[in-house]
Amino acid sequence: MCIRCVDISGFTKINTVKWEGIPSCEVYLSGCNFRCPFCTNGEFINAQGHMTEDDVISHIKECDYADGVIITGGEPLVHADLYLLLRRIKKETGKLVRLETNGSYPDRLDDVIGAGLVDFVSMSIKAPLKQDEYAMNAYALVDIEEIERSIRIVMDSGVDYEFRTTVVPIHITEDDIRSICSSIKGAKCYRLCQFRPGSCLDSTLDKINPYKEKVLRDMEGIAKQYVKRVKVSGF
Repeated sequence: MCIRCVDISGFTKINTVKWEGIPSCEVYLSGCNFRCPFCTNGEFINAQGHMTEDDVISHIKECDYADGVIITGGEPLVHADLYLLLRRIKKETGKLVRLETNGSYPDRLDDVIGAGLVDFVSMSIKAPLKQDEYAMNAYALVDIEEIERSIRIVMDSGVDYEFRTTVVPIHITEDDIRSICSSIKGAKCYRLCQFRPGSCLDSTLDKINPYKEKVLRDMEGIAKQYVKRVKVSGF
């Protein structure tokens, strides 16, 4: 009998966009401690996991064309035993692992990085690192010191990484991008993700038009003053 130590609620055989140069399958974990109104993966926040680790390992092994595995959600690190799944993936499939996180569990993040269980970290930064603003974007009480710790852990880890922000009108402005980037000054890579309405956790945001490309390019220019590489995605 397989013990399910994390709630696994979805699997995608191939994604060739998220992880540049590394075709990957995706594992979606249930549960999240944030309720970001612009989240488009809301189906996984409260979903009941229906796949076992054995199921997932079997699916990954079948994906001969995938060099990597993307662990996403939800928030993967809400699961204290995530390291057990990551260890099995590394040991039994030998594939590279990309972890997507909101950075609110720095100790768990540090543990899986230190154990050599992830090869790439993609950390989402929701807002400037100020209590009220972060709470407004995450719809949750957030310990900003924990977010700051995760940023330092990622930047000092030695693994490849990116920070990313979904650029939602009314939630993120050019001044916000400047503030966020000053908090990650010297970072290797920062990604501006275009907001895509249509299946937001807060349905009222589905009526909001995304920023025009020029606005994101202006934000890109601001970010380049602080970080080494800036990417804009979602067009």
